[in-house]
Amino acid sequence: MICYGISGNAFLDYHQFGETTSRRCVHHLVTGLVSCPALAEVYLRIPTKADSINVTTMHKNAHKMPGMLGSLDVTKVYWKNCPTALKGQFQGREKHASIALEAVVDHNLWFWHASFGFPGTLNDINIWERSSLLESMLNGRHEQIDHPFTLDDKPFKKLYYLVDGIYPSLSRFLGTETDPTTRLDGSFKIEQEAARKDVERGFGG
Repeated sequence: MICYGISGNAFLDYHQFGETTSRRCVHHLVTGLVSCPALAEVYLRIPTKADSINVTTMHKNAHKMPGMLGSLDVTKVYWKNCPTALKGQFQGREKHASIALEAVVDHNLWFWHASFGFPGTLNDINIWERSSLLESMLNGRHEQIDHPFTLDDKPFKKLYYLVDGIYPSLSRFLGTETDPTTRLDGSFKIEQEAARKDVERGFGG
């Protein structure tokens, strides 16, 4: 049911499970995953300052980008069995219903932030305006993982994310050069887009 989005009564013939039993099994599975300390404390937690130091050190060595926390992007997941009543909300220009996933991925393909469930009709900016990551930046919680670093012998305090050109100009976003005019800008564009391949690999691209 989780992997393929099939109906709860699809197990009736093979497993002798009714729809109610199937839904109850999925509910117990998800509840167990969330409440299990061995899993939640490792995979379902927010990053700490120690994590941010380790991640930025890794990106400094891998991409030559000090202070980089990861790459932020959005992907759309095809929803084959979307109910007809919800298609108007989840079916965009892709001509099929989809659910959006916003994520921050590091070089090791570890997801440090993930927000799933947005309607496929929303674009990246609409999703960002509803993002829990934006909320953490606004309420000051994100500053708890910041640490000082130097770039071109200049000190900085705010860690940043790599994004594409659609995102707004924020102090925590390092976007690409849409129209490089110098050789230096062109080199930066190549390096930035190469580093952003991390999030595409994380999405399975």
